[in-house]
Amino acid sequence: MKRIRYLLVKELTQIRRDPRLLGILMVVPVVQLLVLGFAANVDVREITLGVRDNDHSLSSREFTRTLGASGWFRVTPLSGPAAADAAQLVAGRVGLVAVIPAGFGQQLTRGAPASVQALVDGADSNFAVQGVAYLQRAARLFSERQVRVVTSTAGPGATPPLPQVVAETRIWYNPDLLSRWYMVPALMGVLLLVTTMIVSSMALVKEREEGTMEQLIVTPLRPLEMIVGKLLPFVFIGFVVVTLSLPVMRLVFGVPLRGSVPLLYLCSGIFLLTTLGLGVFISTLVHTQQQAMLIAVFFVMLPFVLLSGFIFPVENMPPFIQYVAQVIPLKYYLTIVRGIFLKGVGLDVLWRDALILLLWGLGILGLATLKFRKRLD
Repeated sequence: MKRIRYLLVKELTQIRRDPRLLGILMVVPVVQLLVLGFAANVDVREITLGVRDNDHSLSSREFTRTLGASGWFRVTPLSGPAAADAAQLVAGRVGLVAVIPAGFGQQLTRGAPASVQALVDGADSNFAVQGVAYLQRAARLFSERQVRVVTSTAGPGATPPLPQVVAETRIWYNPDLLSRWYMVPALMGVLLLVTTMIVSSMALVKEREEGTMEQLIVTPLRPLEMIVGKLLPFVFIGFVVVTLSLPVMRLVFGVPLRGSVPLLYLCSGIFLLTTLGLGVFISTLVHTQQQAMLIAVFFVMLPFVLLSGFIFPVENMPPFIQYVAQVIPLKYYLTIVRGIFLKGVGLDVLWRDALILLLWGLGILGLATLKFRKRLD
């Protein structure tokens, strides 16, 4: 025990003298628990609901107010042609569309069931199930309120017709609500992040550890040329991962590919700029492969996966965490991949996400190049 005690003192002293390692071991887990604890929420709240009122009656306006007052929806009135409702769903500006038909109020007055059509984005099966349940619950609350009004105004012994609202749902993009259709395409993005970022983060550090960095420094290679030469093999590996993932997703899991394959490769290449740029930037901050692995896992991979919408919807997170999620490139790539696979959308819808990824990738690569040049000096 005496020898073990001396060894224990030695290890604790080493940890205490290494402020980076001490911060990773003591501070980072607490901070991540606080941040990610708020993000880990699978409950769906405040769904953006587009309402197209084709009746414009007192009953239809009251039904719209009931939806907004339920606490489950953020109601957005829809105007213009009805064909634009599909574009709202495809672009993700609304999660559900409720169409109130003409004659809605007259049907309730006669005591006949009044139907309301609900169009649901079923790409996320959990979102679709809960969204439909909330809409049906709100319709039931409205019906119960109308029944109380009718029965209170009817005379004793009278049996007036009781109004009832029925929500007829139509689920788009994933009619069977298969969760793997939503998760498997996003899993390809996570695999790209893990394989390319971690390996590239250790590439330059490995040269430094093995003593071959000095040999690279004395060559005529500029820093940008050296980084490009280091990253090109990983770009090839990333495209191989995408190519191998496509038949697995299609044949094994049955995930439909409704969009453009060239667009998928183009956006994947843009996403690789961000992952490889992050890897190179991490390698300029550390001295060992172990440090590169710890930073890549704790500071990048774990927050990126949990805050990107891969598991937990970003819309359900607190406002501050949502702002943090806006700077995570994986969030935009997951939107692109799910849009191409499940919705079949093109660059006319996904251009904003692709542009953010491109700016992110060029920015982090430029920062890594500047940082690397300082290390060479």
